[in-house]
Parts: sequence; C-alpha cells; structure tokens
Amino acid sequence: MASLQKNKNMAKLFVFAIGGTGSRVLKALTFLLASGVKLNNTDEVIPIVLDPHATNDDLLRTKDLLREYGNIRANLQTKPTSGFFSTEIKTLNRSIGGNATIADTYVFELQGVQQEKFRDYINYEGLDAPAKAFASLLFSEENLETKMDIGFVGNPNIGSTVLNQFRYSDVFQAFAENFGANDRIFIVSSIFGGTGAAGFPILLKNIRGAQAIGQIPNPAFLRDAKIGAVTVMPYFSLTTNENKLIDPASFIAKTKAALNYYQKGVNPSVNTLYYIGDDQTKAYTYDPGAGGQKNEAHFVEMASALAIVDFMNTDDSSLAVSNGRPVNPVFKEFGIEQDGISIQLGHLAAPTKQLINLPLSKMALFSTYLSQRLRQAAGTVQWSKANPTISSSFLNSSFFNSVKNFDAAFRQWLSEMRENKRSFEPFLLDAANLGHTVRGFEPKKRGIFGGESDVKLDIVDDFDQTLNKTAEGKAYGSEADKFIQLFSEATDQFVREKLPKVMDY
Repeated sequence: MASLQKNKNMAKLFVFAIGGTGSRVLKALTFLLASGVKLNNTDEVIPIVLDPHATNDDLLRTKDLLREYGNIRANLQTKPTSGFFSTEIKTLNRSIGGNATIADTYVFELQGVQQEKFRDYINYEGLDAPAKAFASLLFSEENLETKMDIGFVGNPNIGSTVLNQFRYSDVFQAFAENFGANDRIFIVSSIFGGTGAAGFPILLKNIRGAQAIGQIPNPAFLRDAKIGAVTVMPYFSLTTNENKLIDPASFIAKTKAALNYYQKGVNPSVNTLYYIGDDQTKAYTYDPGAGGQKNEAHFVEMASALAIVDFMNTDDSSLAVSNGRPVNPVFKEFGIEQDGISIQLGHLAAPTKQLINLPLSKMALFSTYLSQRLRQAAGTVQWSKANPTISSSFLNSSFFNSVKNFDAAFRQWLSEMRENKRSFEPFLLDAANLGHTVRGFEPKKRGIFGGESDVKLDIVDDFDQTLNKTAEGKAYGSEADKFIQLFSEATDQFVREKLPKVMDY
C-alpha cells in the first residue's frame, strides 16, 4: 500500500510516440536524458510507443535503446538525480507496479492489424449494400487492400479508423488508471504520413473526451490534463518507384490539408503545440516491407525531443485547463541562430545551447574515453584502484555490456546525423587532442607574439588527472555507481575547466 501511495504522489510524464517519427524522436530524447539534460516537473517518464509496424527497424532500435537505458539504471544502487542517466524511464507496467496486468514493454500492438488487410478489419465483405457503397466512397481499392502490419503507409483515413479503437484497449485503460492530477502528457507524431497524422488527433480527442467515452478511469484528470505535442512536418523525402505505397510528392499537400484541420480540430485542445520541419531534405530508401523504414537519425528529431524538454520546463501556472480547454494555448517553432547545410553546437540559439551544450559534450568525452582509454586504465590508474575497484573483470559485466551497447548506439546516432541533410556534426569523437572533441569550441592559447595555437589536451595527462582528482575521497556504493557518477562529475569538471567556451552561451 505504501508503494502505491508513493506512485500517486509522483508527477509522471506520459510520452506517446506514434509511428516511425515518434520512435525516432523518442530515441533522441533517450540520448538527451542519458547525457543529463534535465526534465523538470516530473519524477518519471513513461513512453508509450504506438506503431502497427511491429518489425519497423526504427521502432526496434528505439526499443533496444530503452532496454539498455533501463538496465543501466536498474544496476545502480543509488539512482542519480543529476548528470548521466539521472531521469527515470519506466514501462507503463513498472510504473503501475504489482497490480499491473499489461505487458512489460514500451511498445504496444494495435488490435487486429497483424497480417490483416484493411478490408478484413472493417469486414467490408460483410457490409450490406448501402454501407459497402459508403465505405467505397471513403476508401479506395488500394486502401482496402492495404496490409496494416506495415503501418498505414501515408493513409491517415485508414489510420484514424484503426487508431480510434485504442481507447478500448487494456493499455489505454491502464494509462488512464495510472494518470494523476499533476501528471502531464506529450504526443509525438508526424503530420505528413499515415500513422502519426491519424494518431495524434484521435488520441487527443479520446483523452480530452474520456468522460464522454464512459468506463475510462480518472476521466476528469484526463479532460483537464496538461498536454503538449510536437507535430513534425516534412524533413525527408523517399526514393521513388512505380510500386510505391507512399508518394513523397504528396507530403506537402498532405501537410497543408492537415494543418487546415489542426487549426480548428486540434490546436484549441493542446496547451503547447510545437511545429518543426526542414526544407533541406535527403531522400531515404523506400522500404515498407518486413524490416520497414530504417531512417538515418536527423537533427529535426533531436530538436523535436527538445520540445518535450521545453514543455516540461513550463510552469504549471502557464498550463491551466478549464473544462477540457487550455486557457492559454501556445504554439512554438524551433529555430537556429546560424543557418547552414552543416551545423554545430555554436550555430544553435542560446536557449538550446544552455540545455544541451554541456550534457552532450560530457557524453562525447565519456564515449571517447570508453573507446580510447578505459581498457588500459582499468585497474591501473589511480581513479580505478580506489575502492570499489574498476578492474578488467568489471569490463566483462552485464552492466558494462549495457553501457557499451548504449555508447555504440550513441555513436551511430551522431554518425547518422552527421551524414544526413541537414548535417549536424557537433563532435569529433576519438580525437587525439581532446581539445578538438567539441567542434567550434577548441581552446586556444596566445603566443608571445600575439598569435593563437591549439591547446593540447591529452587523454592520459589531462583526462586521467581530472578523474583522479574527482574520485579522491569519494565513497561509492558499487562499481556501477562509481563508474556512472565519477564519469558524470569528471566530464563536467573537464568541460568547465578545459573547454570553457562550451559554456559561453
């Protein structure tokens, strides 16, 4: 009973990630939180991923990343409240606790879509003649033949029909039952596809209208919930072929049509709605098949994740809701300070720099040390020998395996953003001179004749010494605790002392 009461008092953030874009934005948010970007006004984040395309590679990569994040947190005796991995991310099942009856997963299947055509889902052949004629007006033969286990492939008319059933699912019931008066909701979706474009308005309507649906727990809390959302406009294209189910040429037209609907059907119901897109686009390989879309990570997805951070940094007083209607709905866009095909941290606006410059720079340095130095340092350098010892056996533990997997995903994320269009390349990982790690913020020294040259920062002479000083006199509960806390504190100190320009906002 005590644990249940504790859950009721905790402020939770439910993040509904819809479709492929939802998964990619959630992946970016996970990296930001791992680096130490702080979410205010919440004690735990509960992702709820909705995508009928269960084998979508974008979804699977996000699912794996969240699993490794959870493994890292679970192995820490003392959960950090700042720095690396300091935000609690839980499945809905674990947030509910012992009484949970739903699966312990972040990703939830939609009923009736696996291996089923849309015509079968709506029982088209079983309709009487007038109903069949009406359905034929709403849905083309191509719509009716769509296999829904690969998503709604750019058809929000199909998606809205299927996703409307989510309100009757065990997952929606569990979410509603676990939702408290102080909790918040954030919805991530794209506006130019099928799953996200359909899912966002339907989900919003069912949350705000829970009282009208009936038999939904906590309907008054849902009606007056503080809700934020990001709707992602076109930021990539697709290669074309004659048999494609999605036509990239329709992205802009679909966006315009959806925005026209949003103006009256969505905007008045959201406390804060973020719009983002990019006219610098790259054509991804079109693949709606079993593996599904595996898009390269994009800066727009990270910026979209920052919308969640901004929403959670907003005070409750600015998010008042009366009878299901936000008192003062706000609409925001994301911008950078210096435009260009390739951007770095220094090109971002000051509020964005304040949020991510230090945390992401710390994570980049951590990644470089893991790659270039840790195996030689473990059990030999002073910081590793102090109790508890970080020895070579620690590097074979399941905990460190999760750290390695997470770091590999972080590197892949940065690599994909660097190769994308528009390119985001903030770091040079594994630089021989650590002063070159954060691009655009390299420390300089002035010579006796007034010229400038790079400051040499060595991973042994400088970084190890920072680790030694940080560990001195500290007590840690376990090897895992020491590893995460020490590197979070030491990288913080290293950036502030050795790379001070990073902190120049």
